[in-house]
Amino acid sequence: MKLRWSLLLMVLSFAFIARSAAAQDDQDKDNYFTGTLVENASDHLKVSRVLQGKSEERVFKVNAQTKIEGGRLRLRQRVTVRYVAGDDSDTAILVIVRPAAQKNKK
Repeated sequence: MKLRWSLLLMVLSFAFIARSAAAQDDQDKDNYFTGTLVENASDHLKVSRVLQGKSEERVFKVNAQTKIEGGRLRLRQRVTVRYVAGDDSDTAILVIVRPAAQKNKK
């Protein structure tokens, strides 16, 4: 009888540990948002995108640790934002400025 309880306790402990590890992995996932820069302020960015006919805007806090790659931020330019989700707002970690599409002249 003690052996059964010990095995049950061990199985439940492993299940709890595995669930905790999975929850930690979910928190470590990178969050990305790609769209068009519609507002650029010193403390935040607003990015807009259209997916399946639905428009979506997101505001990201910008701080001293936010890195910007690929050039200067300009309005109506495509950007990809890597961010950390917070309780009240999202904070940008990395902003990648996408190159403008080249128009073919024929």
